[in-house]
Amino acid sequence: MRNFQMVAERVHSQTPKSQFEFRIWPQSWPVAASQVQKSWRLVGAERRCDIYLRTSHSPDCLVKLRAGLWLETKRRGHDCGLLQFWTNQPYPVFPMSRLTLRALAEDLAVDPLPPEVGLSSAHLITGLGASAPSVLPVTVRKSRLLFRTGNSRAELCHVAVFGQTRLSLAIEASDPATVFRTIDSLGIGDLPNRSYGDMLCHGAFDNRPPMARLTRPTHNGHKSQYSRF
Repeated sequence: MRNFQMVAERVHSQTPKSQFEFRIWPQSWPVAASQVQKSWRLVGAERRCDIYLRTSHSPDCLVKLRAGLWLETKRRGHDCGLLQFWTNQPYPVFPMSRLTLRALAEDLAVDPLPPEVGLSSAHLITGLGASAPSVLPVTVRKSRLLFRTGNSRAELCHVAVFGQTRLSLAIEASDPATVFRTIDSLGIGDLPNRSYGDMLCHGAFDNRPPMARLTRPTHNGHKSQYSRF
């Protein structure tokens, strides 16, 4: 386990990363989880607390403070069948420039943010209450194991939000064909693919009404509607 990483948040990359993702949220661990743990190479383990800045647009543009410190945005691009395509774009470290604050406001779909919001992660969280009340900071606690085989990465994660814990299994790769082969071999391709943004916006972690449904264009130009959980 030469490349094993115990606490991944100690290293923060500024490089954008794009990949296809397939994430399920089973009630109990499926057989696929045992297959991954038995046959794949364990490359990391971590416990982390992220703060997601939830908006009605989070299923397509998801902003979070990784480990409560580093701001980043995941933007959803053109899906490939049931696979979601995401690009992760880290923001420059705090304090933020006016240009970075402007980009953040666009990602959150809110009015321009005051300069003091960009001084630190703490200023951001407290300042959003007054300057962008539609944005809801949501603390998400994660305990996860990371595995690799070939070009695929798998994540087995316990996710705690609003006092409730869910299980999550994700398969990720830069090549969609690789993800399709992997989920077919694991027997999970018939399960719904839901991102963190989907789950947070549709009441999957609490009993409150989900946020307003969103529509997004598909490849043929038609609209598809997110289902409730």
